[in-house]
Amino acid sequence: MNRKLLSCIVIFFACYNLGTAQDVHFSQFYNAPVNINPALTGAFTGDTRYTANFRNQWKKVPVNYLTFAGTYDTRLRTNILKFGELSLGGHFHYDSAGDSNLYNTQLAGLASLSKTITAKDRLSLGLSIGVTFLGFDYTDLRFNSQFDGEIFTPDLSSGEGDLNVNENIAYADMNIGLNWRHDVKKSRSFFNVGIAAMHFNSPKVNFYNNNSENLDTRINVFVNGAIELTRKLDLRARTLAQRKRAEKEFLIGLAGRLFIDPDLSKETSIELGINYRFFEFGDAWSPTLELNHRSMTVGLSYDINVSDFNVATQNRGGFEVALIYRTAREPDPKPKDCKIF
Repeated sequence: MNRKLLSCIVIFFACYNLGTAQDVHFSQFYNAPVNINPALTGAFTGDTRYTANFRNQWKKVPVNYLTFAGTYDTRLRTNILKFGELSLGGHFHYDSAGDSNLYNTQLAGLASLSKTITAKDRLSLGLSIGVTFLGFDYTDLRFNSQFDGEIFTPDLSSGEGDLNVNENIAYADMNIGLNWRHDVKKSRSFFNVGIAAMHFNSPKVNFYNNNSENLDTRINVFVNGAIELTRKLDLRARTLAQRKRAEKEFLIGLAGRLFIDPDLSKETSIELGINYRFFEFGDAWSPTLELNHRSMTVGLSYDINVSDFNVATQNRGGFEVALIYRTAREPDPKPKDCKIF
């Protein structure tokens, strides 16, 4: 394969990823709330929340993905023009893949307004605005022109200077979302549904200097809920549907949460579950384990790949961990559990 053909293949897949392929995502999508809907900013019990998500996918193949995300959000408990409670925050993520270190880094600000409709119903509107950096590196790539007929010689020129390509680009990005939550009276049971438009501004992006294309808007629909079966046991379900152009992704999950101590002020629980991700074909099963103690949540999962790609992965997908820590400046006059996260 000659150098220009190899270069064009690398750049084609990078550019295709911009327009149509999946964005940064987590199997524990419910533990990365603002990644799927900015209206979930401030949707938690307490005043301040710190969230970290880490994912290492396809480590057994040469194009493994490494993803990290961090979020800070806080409830200001301030009514804006008597409309509702304001929450603010910040979010970043970093994602890299392959020998070319194709990366995606985003920094964004978050804001949401939440309005209590009834004693058990709450509506939230959210917005995130940020900047995304994309790029790749030729350094670890090998080209035909760097073989002298016998061995690979990295000091030889790759000859890539005539492709008229930017290795690093940046663009402004905007996401909007709406979320509704309903709590069942005198129960831990709840129902939650949200919809978001990610890349709502359809920014123009491309690695080529002489061309650009719009990044397609991704529509997310998120639904989750819980049924209190007994004083110490809940059944929890969640689903996420995403669509960008003709591409679709679905994630569904079911879990049982056992409360060792159901008292809200010192809640301790353990949750076991299973998630399933699929497109037009089955992709992966993800067994999950989650531990909750007071203001701390630790979530663990591991993807078991069941798609045709398992020939390369040997059914090994990705390990994922989620850490969430919440703080409260002062106790609420009437403590009440937030039923979403």
